[in-house]
Formats: sequence, structure tokens, C-alpha cells
Amino acid sequence: MSGKNAKLQRQQDRAAAVTDWAALDLRMLRDDVNWIASLGEASQTNAQWQGIIGLALTPHMARIVHEGMGLLGRRRPTQVRAVTLKFATEIEAARHSVKLLDDTQKLYDGVIQDFERIDREHSKAWAPSRNFGMSVTEGRVFSTSRSADFQRSGRLSERTIVPNEYSNRLGYDIGRAAAAIVRQFGHAPEFTPLPVDLWGEAPSAVTLDRADYYTTRFEPEFPAALKDVLCVIEGSVNSCLHAFKPVEGPFTNPVFRVQFVTVSHALNALHEVRNKYSQLADTPGMTRISSVIDSPQAVNLRSLRKLRNRCMHYLIPPTLTGLGDHLPMYGLVESTSPGRSYEIVNAELQHVLAALSDALYNWKRS
Repeated sequence: MSGKNAKLQRQQDRAAAVTDWAALDLRMLRDDVNWIASLGEASQTNAQWQGIIGLALTPHMARIVHEGMGLLGRRRPTQVRAVTLKFATEIEAARHSVKLLDDTQKLYDGVIQDFERIDREHSKAWAPSRNFGMSVTEGRVFSTSRSADFQRSGRLSERTIVPNEYSNRLGYDIGRAAAAIVRQFGHAPEFTPLPVDLWGEAPSAVTLDRADYYTTRFEPEFPAALKDVLCVIEGSVNSCLHAFKPVEGPFTNPVFRVQFVTVSHALNALHEVRNKYSQLADTPGMTRISSVIDSPQAVNLRSLRKLRNRCMHYLIPPTLTGLGDHLPMYGLVESTSPGRSYEIVNAELQHVLAALSDALYNWKRS
């Protein structure tokens, strides 16, 4: 092959690769939108889980809409204006809440200040003995009223973490926007029927005094705002295990990605908490947490930063190879992490999720 022909072939190969990346970006978005549409539809027929699913899903729906708008802006910039967001501020805040303490706009001190503000607002509005709403199953936390406020999935005026008008309107706006984004690419959301009996017993909603509850949770040296953060982590982990995992069937890739993002930020947050309170490293609760975050599985997961980025965003770098929409996780595990496989990483992911759930559940006052 002549030099001119070889150059032309390279240009054609690059063009074909770009087309593949663009198609894979869109496939990831479509998979996510189909997942949230199908999960939302299934939850409508299960009144016990409907509110819990909505609370758990809101931050991830916000991420999907935000990243989807970015993809639309890159691929079809003139069509971005066709998608309107009535709750743009809330959606942006909800998306950032997924990052926990990794949010560079806030970091540890900023998140703690958020929960101190939320506490002042809740304590002023609610009766002192009933200023803390929770959804819980056998002691395992799924959400709290302060978590819902932080993640923008609930409002103070509700005085409960069971969504009502505000939550329904926010969820509707996010869902409508997600559908509108994929329609700009010439597609429509596809609903896949999901069994509604896989979730088991739904968490119960309770209200109690926050100070009383925290006297038996976590370390006594922790400020209450930090305990609020730990409840966000606990709820996110339990939602991955008990709300998302049971219905992953046709949505293996979206569920893996939401679980990986959740675990990545949970592990980073717990590392930071341990570093800030290193003097408490030998307490039973901190020891259990350390056994999880120092485990080989957790260390391996935290090292896969490139995979985390691909789970979070729809932009596929042109340097990645071996991708395909027919592969588990589109081949992104192997492509971003040479020597690793989807099967191994997913097994580590499930192990760490379960271990974190148990360690947080057992984190009682020392």
C-alpha cells in the first residue's frame, strides 16, 4: 500500500472509530433512560416501594439528564434548546450530591456546612421530638429527611421523606427531560416490564428525635452533621443492593454503573472521615469500616479511576479500544483497566457493597 493510500486508510479507520464512540455514547444514554423509565414504571405498581425508589433514583436521574444534555450539546448543539428544565437548579444540586465529599465545589467542610444548615431549618420547622424522618428496614437506613433535602429529592415542607407534590413534580421534570433528550437523537424511551415482587419488604417510614437517634450511632466524637453524611452513604449503598440490584435483569450495564459510582464515592468519603478522626482508628466501628476500605477488593475498586469516569460520563475517549454495545459494560472495564475483567470487577463491587452495608449497620456508639 502506498504512503498516500495508507494515510487515507488511517483517516477512514479513525472516522469509523469516532462513529463507534458516538454510537456507544448514545447507547449508554439510551440504556440509562430506558432503565429509569422502566424502574419508575414498575415502582408505580408497588405503592410500598414507590417513594423509596423515587428518593433513591433522583440523584442518578439528575446525573443522567445533566450528562445527557452535555452529550446533546456536543453532538447536536442546535437542538439543546428543545429540552427545557423547570428544576434546573435542583437537578444540578442533585447530580453533585452523588459525589458526596468528592464534590470539588464543597469538599468535606462545604458538605458539613450544608447539613448544619439543613439541621437548623428542620429543627426550626419541626417539633423537637419529631425532627428526623427515616426510612429503615430492620435497622438498615435507606434515606432520611436530611438526606432527601441534601439530594433535592424532598423538601422540608413535606415533613416526611414520602414524596408528595414537590417530589412528584421534580421526578416528572427529570423524566420528561430525559425522554426529550433521547428524542433529539431520534429515539424514544423503551419500557421493559419489570417484576414488582422482587424487592421484598419495603422500608418503613418513622419520625424521631435526631439527637436521641444519634446517641447510639457512629462515634460520640462525630458532629451530628457528619453522622448525617454517613446516613447518606448508608442509604445509597442499601439502595444499590435492595432497590436497584433486584431488577437489574435487562439493565445490567446501567445498574453496574450506578453501583460503581456509588461505591467509588462512598469509599473515598469513608477514607476522608478516617483520616480526619485517625485518633479513633481503634474503636470497634472504625475498625469494621477500615476492614472494608482496606480490603483488596475495595483497594482495587478505588484504583479504577478511569472506569469511574466512564461510569459517570458519556464521553468516550478516542484512545479506548475493544469496545462494543454487545459486551458486558460495553467493554469499558477491560479497556480502561488492562488486566481486569468485568466479571472480576463486578464480583468485587458486590462484595464491597454488601460489606459496607453490614459495617455501617453495625456502626454503633463505642
